Amino acid sequence: MLKVKTFVLYLALGCLGFLTFTAIQYRDEFRDRSLRSYDGGEGGGGAGGMLHNLLNVGELWQGDTHVVMGKMVNETLRAQLGQRTWYLMHVMASRYPEDPTKNEQEAMRSFLFLMSRLYPCGECAHHFQQHLKKHPPVVTNRHAFEQYLCSMHNVVNRSLKKPQFDCSTVHEAYDCGCGPDTVRYKPRT
Repeated sequence: MLKVKTFVLYLALGCLGFLTFTAIQYRDEFRDRSLRSYDGGEGGGGAGGMLHNLLNVGELWQGDTHVVMGKMVNETLRAQLGQRTWYLMHVMASRYPEDPTKNEQEAMRSFLFLMSRLYPCGECAHHFQQHLKKHPPVVTNRHAFEQYLCSMHNVVNRSLKKPQFDCSTVHEAYDCGCGPDTVRYKPRT
């Protein structure tokens, strides 16, 4: 179990590092404008610039996006990746703020959107995008996000002919043992 948790931690850290690099080069294909500058794009000097546009992805759920990775042919590795990814997302939901700020909500939507593009299994990523378009993320609070992810997980389980998870126990089932989460982490500056 420790190896799985360590793997998930390294996967999350690796994804965050990759997403940071990717975000700088991200291109908004729906509006066909570059988001490379921090001052709002094509000389516009708009409020928030690239980072604001990346974190405000609500309108990006409308169109089709391409997935970055190809099809994953090793079924065993594909299943392991799926299980570990769901574990990571459920633990993230169990640690999500009970009263998230707008910025935190936008960050979670952005994470899910980027994950649906960069997931190592291209076919899975495409299916995830379809689910996200049909059922946009509910990130208004911890309980709502936990229930949203659980219902999405059950949609995937149904399509794979796997048993359904009891969503009333999702918070207890994915307790990471991280300790109390009543205070947001604020690093010293």
